[in-house]
Amino acid sequence: MPGRLIKPKVIALQLGVSGQTVYNWSHAWRDSGVCGLMGGHNGGRPPALSDTMVATALEVARAEPLTLAQIAQRVQAILGKPLPCQIETLGEALKREGFSFKRNRYALKKSVTKTSSS
Repeated sequence: MPGRLIKPKVIALQLGVSGQTVYNWSHAWRDSGVCGLMGGHNGGRPPALSDTMVATALEVARAEPLTLAQIAQRVQAILGKPLPCQIETLGEALKREGFSFKRNRYALKKSVTKTSSS
């Protein structure tokens, strides 16, 4: 039937998204048409660590095996300012870049260079 409205919650259930997402799509369509729907997500909290901080941490981590605390200290010394987040956030950023922690020494190492041999 033309002109028949389907409730946003029904659409959300069918698509596996939240009702708020459907409302957001509706508003984006009304405001900007197809371009509004193609814009992508622009919300959310900005990253705690800048790209410069992550790049500096990667350089420090690649230079020698250090603990996460030692890496954080060196990054702070190089950039001359404290980390704007908890140390665990720095660890997560390094993990996203391919580093993992060794259990025995708690040092960082490149996970792609490790080959498992059992």
